[in-house]
Amino acid sequence: MNTTQTTENPLGYERIGRLLASYAIPSIISLIINSLYNMVDQIFIGQGVGFLGNGATNIIAPIATIAIAVATLFGDGLAAFFSLNLGQGNADKAAKGVGTAVIASGMISVLYAVFAFIFLSPLCRIFGATDSLMPYAVGYGRIIVISFPFAIVATVINSAIRTDGSPRYAMFAMMIGAILNTILDPIFIFVFHWGVEGAATATVLSQLVGLLCNVAYLFRFKTIQFGKASLVMNWSVACRMASLGFASCFNNLTSTVVAFVSNNLLTKYGALSVYGPDIPLTTFGLCMKVSMIAFSVGIGVASGSQPIIGFNYGAQKYDRVKKTFLLSAGVCTIITCVAWVIFQCFPLQLIRIFGTESSLYEEFAVQCFRIYLLLTFLNGVQMCAGVLFQAIGQPVKAAVASLSKQLLFYIPAMLILSRIWGLTGILMAGPTADILAFILCIILCFKEVKKYAGTHKKEIGGTVS
Repeated sequence: MNTTQTTENPLGYERIGRLLASYAIPSIISLIINSLYNMVDQIFIGQGVGFLGNGATNIIAPIATIAIAVATLFGDGLAAFFSLNLGQGNADKAAKGVGTAVIASGMISVLYAVFAFIFLSPLCRIFGATDSLMPYAVGYGRIIVISFPFAIVATVINSAIRTDGSPRYAMFAMMIGAILNTILDPIFIFVFHWGVEGAATATVLSQLVGLLCNVAYLFRFKTIQFGKASLVMNWSVACRMASLGFASCFNNLTSTVVAFVSNNLLTKYGALSVYGPDIPLTTFGLCMKVSMIAFSVGIGVASGSQPIIGFNYGAQKYDRVKKTFLLSAGVCTIITCVAWVIFQCFPLQLIRIFGTESSLYEEFAVQCFRIYLLLTFLNGVQMCAGVLFQAIGQPVKAAVASLSKQLLFYIPAMLILSRIWGLTGILMAGPTADILAFILCIILCFKEVKKYAGTHKKEIGGTVS
């Protein structure tokens, strides 16, 4: 290990609270900005097109989530690989990781964009598009898939920028695109009257600008020497990063499976209710997106802890690993409690941001917020659990912690409870999964953190290359 680098790097000695704030705040802003891409689309679509337009974006959302899964596979994998190797003094290997991640994510993103464009109509049907939603979904989707390579490669580079110690630049690169999207959306929708296609066009242009801002940083790294020689595909490094980013990737893929199951169940049981198939599908999707804006704050705190945990684990400073995790978990729990109060007290005000519709539309929307998000104050620990295991190079436990809510508990709960209580059962699956995932993550984290009691530079579980 390069002890000089470990000593000089602030991640190894700076006060943890200050470090967490410096990394988490830009990460929070970046995540909120990223979430706002789709949120801004839905606000203007709701006001300019109507709730069927918003329903269409909910159909395209799981298709876009697959692109996000590719981005996090190499983005989060690169962040973990980068910080672990810096902690061990392997700056050259960290540089190879950046080049490999950019090339691999670029190739895969182009292939996926082509696939999604060709098979867009059947994909929309798979994710629950009704006849009334189909024209809007196809019109929006055929344009939005063009942005997939821009968004994926930008996300990968952005992860490296944050881990390199430039979270403010990472935030700036994300913010430029989001601001542009916010400006172009009303112009394309209300001035040019392009409808959902206008919102999609605004997103494509904004993602392209964001990519260019991230690319501009590539040869300005502070902790590594990155040049043209680094832009070489290294398959062993790619596989290692993929294993480290697998939990985040699979978590997003699971979100796609959840969307497939929930969308189809909502249209099925919605058709049997007074709400019809379109209202439950649209309002549930909006509820999920609003909650993600709030939880981006918690996820940003958890993401901000990753380079601190990864570096100190690589440097064998396990007391700092423990303190970082406990602090981030505590902060995330406070955040989710505040979000819970907002969801329970102001659901109607939140849904009206996307336009005022019928009384049935608003009635079901209020049910979504109050039932589905009933126990969201428990989510703070799970946000940090997956990051902890990912940062210390334990991808299996990271996957279990990250996927427990959606894959292990939420999908089975939806399938079972919907047969008993219909639409209400689908909503009740949310709090059921929340409490079960909370218990599982508490057990996993307690066992891991207990190992660090009384340790400083003691080997635990081997080094991570």
